[in-house]
Amino acid sequence: MYKATKLIAISALTLSTVCGATLAVNQPAAQVQTVKAAAKETTLGSGTYKVGTDIKPGRYVITSQSGSGNMSDSENMNIILGDTVDDDSGQVTSYTTYLPKGDKVKIDGIEAVNFKPVTGRSYKTTLSAGSWVVGKDIKPGRYTIKCTERSGNLASDDGDINEIIGTSTDEDSGQVTKTTQTLHRGEVLTCDAQQIQLIKK
Repeated sequence: MYKATKLIAISALTLSTVCGATLAVNQPAAQVQTVKAAAKETTLGSGTYKVGTDIKPGRYVITSQSGSGNMSDSENMNIILGDTVDDDSGQVTSYTTYLPKGDKVKIDGIEAVNFKPVTGRSYKTTLSAGSWVVGKDIKPGRYTIKCTERSGNLASDDGDINEIIGTSTDEDSGQVTKTTQTLHRGEVLTCDAQQIQLIKK
């Protein structure tokens, strides 16, 4: 997301008649300003950081540049991040999410973490680990959601979806390979499996 300031000049054209003649009178222009928060690429090491101070608010793809460890925030992110996939620990290679102003991000045991701004959004049917908004990243509708790489938690912010999903079943943990759900506009789908696929019903 880039910071965008748009000025829209609105001119009112007033018509009046004086002695049978029509005069055009321009009224003062009113300005409407639209400002969007700007995500900015940055790389940080182990520590605790505040969004709005250390990290610009915005939507990011977060990756490890060196090492692996825990990463969390005060919203809903709680992952093991590294430069390789590790199914035993649930480690993922990237996480896509929105970081709002005031959020606190904690990095443990990772030497360098890169935050790269998301510059465009479109409907996808293959998703990596992260938080995805129905209506922005996912087309609303009914889907079979299938795990295609590794395993992890799959949940929605409205509580309708709460599964452990993987490429194989696990009766001990309750892990399934797929789930069929209706995704509604505005719903946020969060996944910490390396990759899932949405198959339209």
